[in-house]
Amino acid sequence: MLGLPVGIARFALARRYLSRVDVTSLLSLYVLLLLGIPSQLIFGPLGAAGTPANLLGMLCLLWWILVVMLPFGGAATGPQPIRIAMVFLATMVLGSYAAGALRADIVPEELRAADRGLLLLVTWAGVALITADGVRSWRRLDVLIGRLVAMGVFLAVLGILQFSIGLNIAGYIHIPGLRVNGTLDLISARSIFRRITGTASHPIEFGVVLAMLLPLAISRAFAAPAKLKVRRWLAAASIGVALPMSVSRSAILAIAVVAVFIIPSWDRRRRLATFKVMPLFLVGMRVAIPGLLGTITSLFTGISNDPSTKGRTEDYAAAAKYIAVHPLFGRGFRTFIPSLYRFLDNQYLMTIVDAGLIGLVLLLLVFLVGIFTARGARRRNEDPIYKDLAQAIAAGIGAAMVSFATFDALSFPMCGGLLFLLLGLAGAMWRLSGQPDDRIEKNDHKFHASAAPAPAPAPAALPAAQPLADQMIGAAH
Repeated sequence: MLGLPVGIARFALARRYLSRVDVTSLLSLYVLLLLGIPSQLIFGPLGAAGTPANLLGMLCLLWWILVVMLPFGGAATGPQPIRIAMVFLATMVLGSYAAGALRADIVPEELRAADRGLLLLVTWAGVALITADGVRSWRRLDVLIGRLVAMGVFLAVLGILQFSIGLNIAGYIHIPGLRVNGTLDLISARSIFRRITGTASHPIEFGVVLAMLLPLAISRAFAAPAKLKVRRWLAAASIGVALPMSVSRSAILAIAVVAVFIIPSWDRRRRLATFKVMPLFLVGMRVAIPGLLGTITSLFTGISNDPSTKGRTEDYAAAAKYIAVHPLFGRGFRTFIPSLYRFLDNQYLMTIVDAGLIGLVLLLLVFLVGIFTARGARRRNEDPIYKDLAQAIAAGIGAAMVSFATFDALSFPMCGGLLFLLLGLAGAMWRLSGQPDDRIEKNDHKFHASAAPAPAPAPAALPAAQPLADQMIGAAH
């Protein structure tokens, strides 16, 4: 008889401690694991889904369930578009998983791969939801984005070292308890140039991830106070310099999408300055790395004769026969295993094979919800700094959306993890923009050079039931 009350008490105690967790610190650890540890290092029993970042993402979903689904948990419970996006994602994965499990010809390798797909769903949803509902203030959102950009700079610097001297520092990173899934010290080549990876698992992933991070770095640089201008522009420049070193069409296409998103949203003065600086940047790259820009240009001018392009074209005919058998719900999420069938360098095509046409529609809806949520945050905010930041998040999501057509992005843990973190950031901005005390939070925004900190509220003004972590953050403001 005592078992139930004791269990309830333990559950309440666990929820109480979880409600005090600073989500920004937890997500900062996630960013460190995602971008700082080579993607090939995994926890063996979970296979490719067992990266350290994914393990933390699974715990994030548990946190979200405990503190959001229960009263006084310390996280937002109001309207949130990103929750709708995660419903679309879960419907895609679970529906295709059920369709695959009912297939008569499914083999054990495919079933295990489908199980790993469920783990990825848990990770992605956990990261997106904890970010959207758990980041409590503009101050903490700024800190998280700053740390994300800093890790992007770390990734870029690793790539520049690989490109310049052929040193792959990621190959020297070994963590007890983790094993290598693939090769850590491989540096491939295209034309006369090394193709760099940093801590990513492939040059394409490296380039696309940097393209997703570049708009955030640019937004922070434009909004920086005078004493931080040089540092933040150097951060943005390092990402911009490292990106073409991936020698990847996908990365260049992604950065073009970023430009389409952010440049029209700028005022005339900023656009003119950009158009003046870009030729200087290109000339500098041409002088510093002779032949690189020409090689990248040839990737597009000679696209009809490129072997990788021909391989992608052949994918459509090869995938058509599998799509015809399971057109609506697919063969099962993640069950189209390259070692059993073939590589498909197109995430949308792979989604149709794995999750059917319904899965493709749901995946596109996830992207659209994310972009329109970021755009909604831009419209709901009057501060030009936050409007610019919201547009940068939309640009990062848009870059990922387009690059999904050029490689199987969800098979790469860094790219998938960053996408769902950006979705969560869009949700956090949308939610914070609708708070009644928005103006007070923004006046304490670290991006704001001219604003004075808001006065700290009196302790008596805080609700008695408010969690301790909220009280601490409120007092800090």
